[in-house]
Amino acid sequence: MLVVGVHGATSIRPEAGFDGAAHVDYADVLEREDRLPVEEESYEFHSPPLFHWIAVRAQGWVDRVGGTAEAIAGGAFDVSARAGWLAIAAILALLALMSRRRGRLWLATLVLAGGALLWLGAALVATATETRWSAGQLLSVLWTCGLVAVAWLLGRLLWPGRADLPLIVALGTFAIPIVPRLGTMFHPEMQFAFLAAAAILVFLRAHASGWPLGHGVALGALLGLAALTRQTAVVVILGLGIAAFLLGRAAAWRFAATTAALVLLLAGPWWFHQFDRHGNPIQSNLDREGYLLEGGQPRSFYVSFPVRDLVVHPYRPSFQNELLPQFHADLWSDWFGGQHGFWGDASRSARFFASTQSVLGVFAAVVALAGLVGVGLPAVVAAARGRRLGAGEAVFATFLVLAILTWAAFVVTLIRFPQAEGDPIKSSYMLYLTPALVVAAVAFVERLWRKGAAWRAAALAWSALYAVSYAGFLATSR
Repeated sequence: MLVVGVHGATSIRPEAGFDGAAHVDYADVLEREDRLPVEEESYEFHSPPLFHWIAVRAQGWVDRVGGTAEAIAGGAFDVSARAGWLAIAAILALLALMSRRRGRLWLATLVLAGGALLWLGAALVATATETRWSAGQLLSVLWTCGLVAVAWLLGRLLWPGRADLPLIVALGTFAIPIVPRLGTMFHPEMQFAFLAAAAILVFLRAHASGWPLGHGVALGALLGLAALTRQTAVVVILGLGIAAFLLGRAAAWRFAATTAALVLLLAGPWWFHQFDRHGNPIQSNLDREGYLLEGGQPRSFYVSFPVRDLVVHPYRPSFQNELLPQFHADLWSDWFGGQHGFWGDASRSARFFASTQSVLGVFAAVVALAGLVGVGLPAVVAAARGRRLGAGEAVFATFLVLAILTWAAFVVTLIRFPQAEGDPIKSSYMLYLTPALVVAAVAFVERLWRKGAAWRAAALAWSALYAVSYAGFLATSR
């Protein structure tokens, strides 16, 4: 995972990602003048500042140790030397394994880990020194690792006695293409995804523990930081508030009040600033003059799903400004072409693997939605009728509430701000839900797995095909 992330972060420049140039301009103003940008300086002027503030601090730290980084990156620790240190560490580990002595095994493991961290640290710091604002991209790599770790913890929460299923959830989260794509960009979305997913995990643990106030403090801190990262945190806050009412009723009111107080303490000043500046505490840039469609979107925008194009041509300009197919191709493939030169001169193999990703993604999406609705809907109904839910039911009820609210907010936003080229149709707005969807898919497949050999064969066949397709998709990206 780190290798893929570092490769991606070092393969594209910070300004080349989604809205990358605007976010770089934002960070430039913040670093140079210690203030927020205005619209003329960055069209992301409306964005909360936490990601950019952290990126500025990280880049400043890298710049201060730049000379040391260059010394580490060259000379005794150049690429070939670092490879040699890794090879020596690997040989030591192998010898320790052959000796069957625990002390030597631990020593060799430490040597191997130290060599790997030395190589990785030198590579990361050298990269951040060579390319301005790459430190922000490397932060996104770390947030991606955090998101995958949260996915693993969600899997453990649902299957506490299993070691395999939580690992599958973690790997499955990283295997959704939008995750490594956003995890290599100079963009606040991955930071928000980690904070929001961690908030969901804390919320679910609070339910299982009887709504302790300490969990409310932690949840409020995570949600407050999320609100300082992206405006869409409001949807997560509302969704978890609804879930708290359904799952805890009167027992959760002190917990919810504590959470709300922390959110207001952290995010309140920013919301007040935005209200004072724009008249809207969650101001966005979607209403920019010259971008909106007069008369709104046509009906085909909401209902079209061209199967043939999704199979043979799942990238632009196919189904441009058509909600469902564009969202699907962005989630499972690379509709915008950010990883494939915007599809100008992409190879035939790159186009082939984009197609296989799209096709296999249809099956995965159907399974995930079936698991989410099949388990989550009865749980929500039961909670609404006053029945106390078990830990597993609470997980799916919370996931379903958040998924419905997020999708509804997404569609309402598209209706309010219709744009001719469909630029806001990005699955990244729901990035924080990827662990939830993978959990739902794994739960559904796990049930089918117990039904017989045919279902097991189908699951294994899909997994093998997807592994090959995903590897080819990454290998043909740039």
